[in-house]
Amino acid sequence: MAQTGGRLLLSAAVSVGVFGTAHAAGGGGEVVIVANQEPQSMQAQVTYKEINGVGLRNIIENLTRLDPETNEVLPMLALSWEQVEPTVWHFKLREGVTFHDGTPFDAEAAAVSINWLYDPENNFSIREMMGPQITAKAVDDMTVAVITESLDPLLPRRIYLAGLTSAKQILENPADHDVHPIGTGPYVFDEWKQGQFWTAKANPDWWGNDAEDTYGEIFYDNLRVVWRPEPVVRGAMVESGEAQVAMFLTKEECDRFAAADGVDCIVKGSDTFLSVRLDYHGAKPILADERFRQAIFTGIDWEGIRINLMGLGEPLTGQLLPAAATGFHDGISQYPYDPAGAKALIDELKAEGAEIPSIHIATRLGSTPRNGEMIEAMGAMLNGIGVPTTVAVEEPGVFNPWVTTKPDPERAGMWLHPQGNPLMDYAAQFSAHYICGSIISVFCDPDFDARVAEAGALVGDERHQALRELVKEGHDRYIMGGVGLLQRAYGVPTGFDWDFGLDHRILAVNMKPE
Repeated sequence: MAQTGGRLLLSAAVSVGVFGTAHAAGGGGEVVIVANQEPQSMQAQVTYKEINGVGLRNIIENLTRLDPETNEVLPMLALSWEQVEPTVWHFKLREGVTFHDGTPFDAEAAAVSINWLYDPENNFSIREMMGPQITAKAVDDMTVAVITESLDPLLPRRIYLAGLTSAKQILENPADHDVHPIGTGPYVFDEWKQGQFWTAKANPDWWGNDAEDTYGEIFYDNLRVVWRPEPVVRGAMVESGEAQVAMFLTKEECDRFAAADGVDCIVKGSDTFLSVRLDYHGAKPILADERFRQAIFTGIDWEGIRINLMGLGEPLTGQLLPAAATGFHDGISQYPYDPAGAKALIDELKAEGAEIPSIHIATRLGSTPRNGEMIEAMGAMLNGIGVPTTVAVEEPGVFNPWVTTKPDPERAGMWLHPQGNPLMDYAAQFSAHYICGSIISVFCDPDFDARVAEAGALVGDERHQALRELVKEGHDRYIMGGVGLLQRAYGVPTGFDWDFGLDHRILAVNMKPE
């Protein structure tokens, strides 16, 4: 849906701001995106999760892409693919493509990039959505084989997450890969002034300029991404003409835009959910006690937080993905808010001599609107049932290392954070959050892992039913809690034309004034 105000402040013909200069339709000028946070790095693997590298897919491309309307897997750098063996897929590559450093895009380059992304020693966070171990090798000049350790029916969709970068850079200067992205995309990286902005210039040699199956058109000469953690500041930059897109506005900002002239608020559903994770295996022993976990998960008013604080979101029924997902369980519901029952469980544990630890509840600065208010509410609710808490909105440099470090016996923590699943399949969800080996999972049960692997090799209704039972088990063991499925809101000038899908990729080739 879109909430629209007047049509006078920023027209398609005129707009001048501190950062960007709009222009008459036909090309040129700069498009400015105001993100909610600075990139964590410029690694190609960051493209799997747009929130951690806003706009990077303008530089780095992938073998496949998703249709923004149907979510169908479509060609990108791969023209076609075929499952030649149960665990081997051949991807036929697009010819005549070059990386921005002038090196050719071919099967050997693709294999180097894929192996780099999924290398267990690198342990990049993209592995949380990997499923079975992925490796690659060249078959011929323009055919790359992608091999999975076990059967993975999702591979063509899963590989859409893997950004492909210059093999020359990886092999000769891997440290540069963190700060200087080299891809094949419509924009060529220019500069990252850390703490302020990053910029890119239109690529005149982009393969999509001449291809019939391109996914967009270069309209702007330059792309600039800046970041401001405060939604009101991001919105104000669009109103003043300093930017064309302000990411992740609050409902209140959208309401304000609706009453203003020359600006609109675009609101769209997403594949991203807002979740809460409580430390489990390896942490203070009481955190693995089902009674304690039940008290925590029923001592929080999930629906109240979604409605009153999250604002732009849809309900989740006791699980992390919506009904369209493979493995969705229609027989469970959101954890009930039962503070009296939760307090009784805590009192029972105390009577047995258990020491109730203080829970540290954290969220990342700028990751989603009003997240600080949400964790404050959660802390107050848990205090009310007899569980002491501390809360903190943390900078990425503090938050990220903590949530990617396994618990220890002294730790008792929760985090609130948005998580995406463009695959809409619970096998990917489990591989990220519910298995021993995941970089971000705090849950570890080898038997559960084995059943996840078995379910991930199935197809059709068998896959759905196997995953469905695992969803129910995860719910009953209080592994994670879902606040809601996020709707994302963007402030734009009136008449700004931008086409995007549920994955909310920030692609300048899909943007232009009306």
